[in-house]
Amino acid sequence: MGNLIVKSNALIEASYSLDAVEQRVILLAILEARALNIEIGLGTRIKVYASNYANTYGISKDMAYKAMKKAVLGLHQAEFRWSEMTPKGVKHTHSRFTDTITYCEGEGCIELIFGSQVIPQIIDLKKLFTSYEIEQTRNLNRYGLRLYELLIRWRAKGKAKMSLNDLRNTLGVLDDEYQAMGDFKKRVLDIAVSEINANTDITTSYEQHKQGRKIIGFTFTIKQKSTAQQTKQTANINLDNLTDQEHDIIAQKNAYADSIGATAEHRQNLIKQALKQHQDAIQAEQEAKQRKKAERQAQKEHEKQQLELARKQYEQILASDTLINAYIANNINPQKMRASLQKMRYEQGDFRGVFELEKNKFEDLSYFKSLNLKFLDKINS
Repeated sequence: MGNLIVKSNALIEASYSLDAVEQRVILLAILEARALNIEIGLGTRIKVYASNYANTYGISKDMAYKAMKKAVLGLHQAEFRWSEMTPKGVKHTHSRFTDTITYCEGEGCIELIFGSQVIPQIIDLKKLFTSYEIEQTRNLNRYGLRLYELLIRWRAKGKAKMSLNDLRNTLGVLDDEYQAMGDFKKRVLDIAVSEINANTDITTSYEQHKQGRKIIGFTFTIKQKSTAQQTKQTANINLDNLTDQEHDIIAQKNAYADSIGATAEHRQNLIKQALKQHQDAIQAEQEAKQRKKAERQAQKEHEKQQLELARKQYEQILASDTLINAYIANNINPQKMRASLQKMRYEQGDFRGVFELEKNKFEDLSYFKSLNLKFLDKINS
């Protein structure tokens, strides 16, 4: 019983947007609250330890510390919306999961106080409730976990029907996310279904309901796996370490493995090979970026050296009337001079003044490269 998650159906069907780590912290807090076997009320503090998180989800303590620390802000800000039938009709409530939440650095734990509206949804078992073993969620990502909770609510009936809007809200998909049906199915629904089929005690599939050509809802078929199916191994991969793109890859390979009836070993090889190819491509891209960065830095350093050379050559020429005359002879055509301060100085014989007006060409490499300064070679050799 210690690992049994119990939630009211109102909370199961509530709309909220939490990532996988945040959902897992809530689940562990529910377990802890039940294990305490005390009256949970306003102000009751519950601690979720990183060591427990690590053991439950098969990751290192260090990774658990980092994941839980990051989850604190998201859980503090997270809002959920749920509906409840009353004698006067349906009541819609907006609330927060926690009143306060603290990451205790020295203890390696999160300490939280459940929000006043969450408490009865978790511990009041006089109402309808859904229960499941936390181990079933170990390898589920954000949407897979939420869909699993929703489906086991209707496991006894074997069917769950819901509108598209209700499904999106329950899964925590925001209004501006995955608006195209193809994106929603590819990035959310199909991945969640594949994760559930590969990693939990149930299998599911869905049918689409259309109004004309528009999809307006889904019916999910839910089946309990046999003991043999439940023990079928998939790739032993820690989902906490993976990016969203890598989760997509795993879901796609699991779906392919299901379609061909792959063995557990074949499934593992498919996933590991796909992840390796993806990670190799990421590494190659990162190495290419590092090379380009090094090339830019080298180019920047070269330009810096060229500008320093230009500065020194300008000062060298400025210090010698002979070099000024040589510069003008090699770089300035008096016949092409337009009416300007420089032309006026040239006509007055103020060649130093003429050269001083050339300083900008020694400060811009595009100009500097076009100058004929070979006369300096004889002097500097």
